[in-house]
Amino acid sequence: MAIYKFYNIQMLPINTDVGNIGAEGYCRLFQSVSDLIDEIKREHYKLSSIAVSMRGDMFFAPFHVDVYEYPGIDGNKKLIYGSFLKFDDVNELVDTNSGETEYRSKGNTSSKRYSLEFVFDPYTHMLAIHDTKGLPTRVPLIKSLKAILEYHAINLFKDHNLEIEELTSADSISEFFSSPKKGYKNYNGFITFSNSDAFDEAIEKDMFLTEQELKEKRVGKWEVNYKSFSKSVMNELPRQAKIQMLLATRYGNAEVSYLDENGDRQKYQMDNYPVREGFKDEQVKGNRDRALEILGLINKALNKTKAKIKTVLSNKNFLDNKE
Repeated sequence: MAIYKFYNIQMLPINTDVGNIGAEGYCRLFQSVSDLIDEIKREHYKLSSIAVSMRGDMFFAPFHVDVYEYPGIDGNKKLIYGSFLKFDDVNELVDTNSGETEYRSKGNTSSKRYSLEFVFDPYTHMLAIHDTKGLPTRVPLIKSLKAILEYHAINLFKDHNLEIEELTSADSISEFFSSPKKGYKNYNGFITFSNSDAFDEAIEKDMFLTEQELKEKRVGKWEVNYKSFSKSVMNELPRQAKIQMLLATRYGNAEVSYLDENGDRQKYQMDNYPVREGFKDEQVKGNRDRALEILGLINKALNKTKAKIKTVLSNKNFLDNKE
């Protein structure tokens, strides 16, 4: 079983008079990455020359990118398939006791190498990446992806800003609010405004207006912080915090400090609940077929998120602050 995590990659217009880059724009972005990889291989440069440095003397770099077509309702559509590598760059091996060189390579050699398969859907701007050994955790992965893509994004789309967020589970929000509490101490959250119209179908008017206002007023990021008085607790989270939490499952992150039913301090962190989906990869042969299977996981993850948000919103107590 191959398991994948999901990341929302958005090129957001800086000004309201600038349009979205669309699926073709996202294809151009990844084609630019592919062209750079081809140049590195053609000129025999080290892969680390285009890699992002990570902790532990590791590197993270794009390794290959392919564009596949598949039939859609209105003609052929495209998807991006490829892999990233996480690796070290070791050119010498020394004897542990003497310190003398035992082996010296010609360069571009590693003692640790992890291949991380990915699929990017340019229509939902969602990336699925294999959640396997070597995959960086959320923050360093997002930083690495952003560093790799931003180099190309700045050159191609000067009037847009690159944002990347992990898709998190709306189930965790429902479970969080259903658990008994004595009150809330602190709320921190943020979202970036979206450029996807499809997600608006899953959110009620309150949330849609909030998102539209961010776009119209050129707000890049909406950050919220609520704190109780030092010797008390909030008996309920404000309505805006709840709206933001639902939007943050796709567009941001949130965390809440609270007292449980026993009065013990606890913390809910949304980034502890990433969406994961998988398929039996041993039954799928060929890169194109794998790419289509993983594309299906992207759609499944998004549909489950939308459906769960609708379920949460169907509980009128969620936004109305009624017990």
